[in-house]
Amino acid sequence: MSTILVQGAMQEELELLARMLPGGRWTEQKGYSFYETGLHETKIILSLTQVGILHACISTMLGIERYKPDALINQGTAGGHIRTLEIGDIVIGETAVYINSMQSPIREKGAGSNALEWIPLETKGGAPLEADPKLVQAAEQTPYAGTLLRGRLGSGDLFSRETDRIDLLHAQFGQLCEDMESAAAYKVCHLYHIPVIGIRIISNNELTGRHEAPELFRRTQEKLQSFLYRYLQALTAGKGPSEAEPAGCTPF
Repeated sequence: MSTILVQGAMQEELELLARMLPGGRWTEQKGYSFYETGLHETKIILSLTQVGILHACISTMLGIERYKPDALINQGTAGGHIRTLEIGDIVIGETAVYINSMQSPIREKGAGSNALEWIPLETKGGAPLEADPKLVQAAEQTPYAGTLLRGRLGSGDLFSRETDRIDLLHAQFGQLCEDMESAAAYKVCHLYHIPVIGIRIISNNELTGRHEAPELFRRTQEKLQSFLYRYLQALTAGKGPSEAEPAGCTPF
């Protein structure tokens, strides 16, 4: 691979990777930031997408048009949508689906609202999108001192914290976790025929009462970025993932 684009929605989801990949420079394109660096003669572009589906679509298109990547990795934190997911578990997005396309029943004025009665719109855009199988396999083979599992990522402009609503979304779409960007990146990459993968670390699980705490949230972000550095080493050096370790970084 000659160019890999790595996305994160927040500065905290990229800053450790930027420190692991020194010598780069930040540039800006139409209000979106990109960090241009390299690893093993492969160009690595870190993309700060900003939070949300709309930002993810725009920044993904800008990144693809400018850098012509051979692969795209969308990564960051996510909330668990099944009870067995613990904080620090990593979900490798074998598929991704948009979970924010809904139709509500007709209600007259004063009748209130009930999100448990909303149903997914049956549109082509709502179908699950697949990750690149080779990228998925390489991620599974990357060492991690924790749980790695394949599954479906769910994305929308949501921060779901209601147990019944989370259970319903899981029943409707089959996602293991919820984020705000990955499905957008998959959609754009499919349009451009760019191999894509989403990798998400669980930072909270409302189903089990595991809420985000600032220090724990920072630690989960750092754990994922250390994992991603080893993953990038394997993708760019062509050597076994076990040989790739972040230089100067504390392993998790």
